[in-house]
Amino acid sequence: MAFNPDDFQFEKILPPEEHKPIVEWDALSRLMLIRVKQAGEWTYQATQLTPQVNSNLLDGLPDEWSNDNDRVVAFAVYEDGDYTFIKEKLKFDFDTKKSKRIRYEYDNLEDSQVQEFFNILKAALTVQNVDSDVVKSRELIDLATTQEYLDSVSQEKNNNLNTLLRSTDWTQLVDAVDTFDGEIELWTKYRQYLRDNTKTPADFDDLLDFLIWDEEFRWPIDPFTYHKKDPDHTVEYLTVDDHFSFTVAGSGVYNTEKIVGDLGYAARIAKNLQENGVPINKQMWDKIQQYSLNKDLTGALPDNLNIQ
Repeated sequence: MAFNPDDFQFEKILPPEEHKPIVEWDALSRLMLIRVKQAGEWTYQATQLTPQVNSNLLDGLPDEWSNDNDRVVAFAVYEDGDYTFIKEKLKFDFDTKKSKRIRYEYDNLEDSQVQEFFNILKAALTVQNVDSDVVKSRELIDLATTQEYLDSVSQEKNNNLNTLLRSTDWTQLVDAVDTFDGEIELWTKYRQYLRDNTKTPADFDDLLDFLIWDEEFRWPIDPFTYHKKDPDHTVEYLTVDDHFSFTVAGSGVYNTEKIVGDLGYAARIAKNLQENGVPINKQMWDKIQQYSLNKDLTGALPDNLNIQ
C-alpha cells in the first residue's frame, strides 16, 4: 500500500520512478522539504520552520518519538509508505566523564504512526504559513495605510493617467482622421475607460478594498496595439484579458512589492481577518491543537481564523 499526501489515506498506486520522500524534516536545521506538483511535474520546495514552530513540533511529539534524552534528528516519509526516522540518544561516557549523543535509525513505527507523523508535519507547516500570513499582513497594512503611502500611490496613478490622456488629446480634435477604420472611436473608448476606472482611496469605504483594487488594476492597451494584435478586430476592444496590461511604469503595487512584499495578498488576508477570519480546515486545526503547534504564536489564533 502507498501513501497519498492529499487525503492522508493509504491507497494502491504505482511506485515513483525515483525513491524520493513526500516530505522530509530535518529537526536540527529546522528545514522541511515538501514534494509538490507544478505544471504537471513533481518538484520540491524547501521551507525553514521558525524556531518557535520547530520547538513546538519537537515538544508536541509523543515522548516515544522524541524527548530530551532521545530526540528526533530527521524524519522522511515516502510515497510507498516507507519512512526514515533518525534519532539521537543521549548517553554518558564514564571513561571521558562526558555526555554524548549516539545517532541511530528508529524503525518501530506502525503504518498508522507513519501516517500520523506525516499529518503532524503538514499541520506544522500549515500553522507556520497561517501565522506568517497574519503577522506579515498586519505589518504591510500598517505601512500601506499610512497617508504618505496612499498619497504616493494615488499620485503615481494620476500622473500616469494624465500622461496617457495628454498624449492622446490629438485623437479628439475635430480634424483627427482614422489611420484604420474606427480608430478615433476606439481612442474615445480608451480615454473613457481610463477616466472611469482609475480610482483613489476616496472612492472606497474601506482602504483594504483600495489596496486590493490597486493590486489588480490593469491598464488598457491602446488602439494601435489592439489593431496590431487583431487587424480584423475579430474581438471587441477592451472585452478580454489580452486587452489589458500591468506594464505602465510606476504602478503602485510593484513599488510596494519591491519594498515590503505582496501588498495585494496581504490586503486579502487582512480583509479575511476583518470579516470571517483566515480559512483553515477543521481537521488541520484539530491536529494543530492536539500537538500544541501554535503555542506562543501571535497570528495563528482562533480569533483570527475561520475554521471550516
